[in-house]
Amino acid sequence: MIQSKKSLYYLAGMNTIHMGTNYLWISFESYILPLELIIYHENSLFLGLIAFIGTSFGVFIGLLSGTSSDKYYILWGKRGPYILIGALIAIAAIFINNEIKITVIGILMGYLIIQISSNISVGAYQPLFVDILQKDQRGTAAGIDGLFVLIGSAMGYAITGYLISSGDEQYALYGLAMALLVTALITTYTIKNDDKIQKMGRGNIFKNFMDIFNLRNRMKNYIYVIIGTFMVFSGIVGLSFFEIYFFKYVLNYSNPAYYVSVAGIVVLAVSAGSSLLFGFLSDKVGRVEILVITTVIGAAGMFLIPEFERFDYFLIFGSMIGISYGIFMSVSKALASDMSPKSDAGKFMAYYNIATGGASSISPLIYGLMLYFVNSYALGFKLIFYTAGSFFIIGFILFYITLKK
Repeated sequence: MIQSKKSLYYLAGMNTIHMGTNYLWISFESYILPLELIIYHENSLFLGLIAFIGTSFGVFIGLLSGTSSDKYYILWGKRGPYILIGALIAIAAIFINNEIKITVIGILMGYLIIQISSNISVGAYQPLFVDILQKDQRGTAAGIDGLFVLIGSAMGYAITGYLISSGDEQYALYGLAMALLVTALITTYTIKNDDKIQKMGRGNIFKNFMDIFNLRNRMKNYIYVIIGTFMVFSGIVGLSFFEIYFFKYVLNYSNPAYYVSVAGIVVLAVSAGSSLLFGFLSDKVGRVEILVITTVIGAAGMFLIPEFERFDYFLIFGSMIGISYGIFMSVSKALASDMSPKSDAGKFMAYYNIATGGASSISPLIYGLMLYFVNSYALGFKLIFYTAGSFFIIGFILFYITLKK
């Protein structure tokens, strides 16, 4: 039930879980998973395939969790129990992965378990904006959400990057587990009074499962937002899996993890400021107009990086992409929340999660196949950045259509 306006303190507590889950994901995408596979000759292909399979399963679980939390309330509330249970299983999965990573199949199974468990939480916390917040607070909340996503990512670059570079991988895993637990507890505690169980008809399990695939009601306009979001995030998120290879094989740095960390922190700092500022502004001006402009900024950064293969230029053009990423992260989520019907908030926000999570699964597969078949890191990364820029252009077209509609 939507209550009165929430304080900034409440909005911060509600979104804290994003810090923990993104700390986990960036640590695995940028360091743990690539380094587990670096000993294999076909590392780019294996990385793309494992990212695709793991993230695809995770996205489906997020959709199932979101839809289930619309209908099936467990323990003390509607969304909170799913958030906490998912986090606890993900913590166990982190250490399971560390024990079974001795083969490619073991690495795949470990990453698969992490994606499935963490997306139980994701499916439940995505609809909180629709459940709890008034429309004129969703942009601000999404800006805080984006800020915490990027802080979590920065923690991954800084803490996990440092510990792995120092040979202290076990401590890196302890840090991930602690962050997941603490952030999940903060979020579930913050929302507990607004996450009460309400009596309603649930229907049978099969009917509720099949309702996941029912794209009725408001989807005609919503589909442009979903596909446009998928395209833009496809241009960004898949790159994080291969950054360490770019710095090692194209820029020829002997300690690529260090440069991944520096670049990641700089770009994410820019993204965080953009997310917070434009999330707030989107409550005052049109969200779609902001998204149309930001796709152009991101596309320009992508097309320019391969033309200037130096670290200082990478930081400049990467920051352009970071601005676009930060804005898009907050404003697109606020727009999707505005368009989601309250009765099916979990399901509709899970569709939005398909756009973001689907991009995380498809794009690394595409980029990994490019590097594998081109068989040249220099040419392969040029194609990757040009392809990423093209995804932004398609996103621009789709949001421009949305604007005109």
